Amino acid sequence: MTDQLFWIHRDMIYQKGLDLGFSVFSPGHIIWLLTIAACAFLTGKVYIKLGEEGRSNLRKGIGLSVILLDALKIIVMGLFGVNNIEFLPLHLCSVGGLATLVYAMWPGKWKLDQLFGYAFFPAAILAIIFPSANMYPWWNFYCIHIFLYHALIIVYFVMLYQSGEFRPSYGGLWISFLFMAVFAVPIYLINVRFGVNYMFIGMRSDVGLLASLWDKVAEPYGRLAFTILLAAMFLVTIHVLHILYLLIGWIGKRIGKTNGGEGNE
Repeated sequence: MTDQLFWIHRDMIYQKGLDLGFSVFSPGHIIWLLTIAACAFLTGKVYIKLGEEGRSNLRKGIGLSVILLDALKIIVMGLFGVNNIEFLPLHLCSVGGLATLVYAMWPGKWKLDQLFGYAFFPAAILAIIFPSANMYPWWNFYCIHIFLYHALIIVYFVMLYQSGEFRPSYGGLWISFLFMAVFAVPIYLINVRFGVNYMFIGMRSDVGLLASLWDKVAEPYGRLAFTILLAAMFLVTIHVLHILYLLIGWIGKRIGKTNGGEGNE
């Protein structure tokens, strides 16, 4: 029975009407969050001490791990007969996973550092704080995959941030918003055509916050209104995030100047 629950997919859980999941911010969920935060911070500390070759190898290692982890999920879904269109990497974090390897191979190109800072990183944070994995038991393959996959994206960005490879840019904020806006158009059409839920704008989601917004907006006003609302919320969120980046940078400089001043006395 335990083995069956390890491999069981969401579709089968819905089909059988099973109640196997965990509560958001339950002790197990909090352990995941704290573990990811600690790993991100410690990996960032290691990264900034490495030379260029070491940094390149670590970036490539994480980039390959993200791709292989997603490939493993697809293989498992195929072996167990999960027949759905979720094989395609059309969620924002799926694109973020691909971007980890692209950035590892060509760092500094195509403003990917800005996309990590204003799109992929906040999306990954939301994905672990309000996980769609909470329908699964803790030891389930898909639950573990969801947390590990997003954790790698978070760790990757924190490395870039702590090392100074990512520097917050207001222009980068708008580049990220434009990317999201352009990316959302075909995703919206794919969702409408095939009845899927890429980027969580196709149908009611299992995630509590999105489910509540869907009920209050999409049900009375339509899916397009819901999508526009999410876009507006995203724009506000990345502006808040930009302010936080600037504030953290300012505090870091003040601390640096204070420590430097003490050392000169």
